[in-house]
Amino acid sequence: MSAQGSQPLPSRKATGPLDLDQQSALTAHVLTSHTRLPALADPQALYALVSVSLRADAALDPLPLNLCLVIDHSTSMQGPRQQAVQVATRRIVDRLRPNDSLSLVVFNDRAEVLLPARRNVDKAMVKAALSVVQPAGGTELLQGLGAGMREVVRGRTKTSLNYVVVLTDGRTYGDEAGCLELAKWAGGHQIHITAMGIGDDWNEDLLDEVAHLSGGRVFYIGNAQRVPEILDDAIRYLTRVAARQTTLQAAAAPGAILREAFLVAPEVRRLTVGEGQPPVWLGPLGVGERQLVLLEYHIEAVPPGLQPIASLRIEADIPGQPGDVASATADVMVELVPRSETGSIGRISSADIPTAIPNALARVALLRMHEKVGAELAAGLTDSATQRLEAMAVRLSAMGETELARSAMLEAGQLARTGMLSPEGRKRMRYGTRALSLTTHGEHDD
Repeated sequence: MSAQGSQPLPSRKATGPLDLDQQSALTAHVLTSHTRLPALADPQALYALVSVSLRADAALDPLPLNLCLVIDHSTSMQGPRQQAVQVATRRIVDRLRPNDSLSLVVFNDRAEVLLPARRNVDKAMVKAALSVVQPAGGTELLQGLGAGMREVVRGRTKTSLNYVVVLTDGRTYGDEAGCLELAKWAGGHQIHITAMGIGDDWNEDLLDEVAHLSGGRVFYIGNAQRVPEILDDAIRYLTRVAARQTTLQAAAAPGAILREAFLVAPEVRRLTVGEGQPPVWLGPLGVGERQLVLLEYHIEAVPPGLQPIASLRIEADIPGQPGDVASATADVMVELVPRSETGSIGRISSADIPTAIPNALARVALLRMHEKVGAELAAGLTDSATQRLEAMAVRLSAMGETELARSAMLEAGQLARTGMLSPEGRKRMRYGTRALSLTTHGEHDD
């Protein structure tokens, strides 16, 4: 994931926070951990926090939503889970705007379209239709995804934001490859798949890959009572979206290497950015929202002076813009001070680094620790994984994340006793660390 010795993308010079494209509906600000560093031959780390948002004065309207809810109605969904999904769906129906399109699919061993894609839906009819469906059979995800995709294709327009939202509580068997193939197709046709897993008996690896390939997300819902809240929050965000997708491309200057990249808002996840890589998806962008990306560069043998370390290009798919694309460019800059003048820099302390950088690093550190727990378990290093979970619990507690800290400590005990994580704990830690994002509202942090 490195970019080295490449030609920077065309951009304007930037030192610190800067609005980089006055004519575009898209803006990018860059905040670096240091504005000045000594010019050394040894590698030095430089962090850049990139904030992407839509210009407030661009007067962009949220896009019409083309939504298909794909609901698992296998036997395991009966009872509280079915009731929670019905409540959640009623809320979504009430939230719809006149230009939004809704379709509704239920699936078990096969799929049934309860509501074909349409606008100005009869809300009472939709609520009644869902209430008479009785859970039965198994879970065949491909059946539901396929039916949902067909409805979204029917309901799409040139300006619509197209989403399939799947709610499921079970594992699908034998159709995983088909699900991934369909997700890849969806991602190439501006259709995103977001999955919401209820309970603990669903395949998080499969749903993660489905979401990744299509540009969607995965939500873990441990308690069925939280289905209405989480689904409503997700749909409310989508009704504010004005950019269907934003992408980031990075090119490092000679002497600079991009070591790692992470999205840190609206969720925390690793990004594959760099030379030879296609632009990476950051996700849809809403009016008044922002996306934050943390980049870690190692620099060495860079000549003294104000130097570009990397050039960034961000693009957004915004219907109505020229070519339906808005873009912003940025340079990551730092001043390299000659050895003879390093006394002018003074001693660099943590107090000199903008607070947003260590805040982002703290969240990334927890994601890395969780990744290492998985790697250690795969290698049979149970003791190391247990100790790392205990260390995660300490860090989470210090951040005020008491519930997730408790989960980490409980899983450490579970691992020490049985050599395995619990299904609930495994999901809670995976999606809990992703949810530790920086705020996505307001101005750029200093």
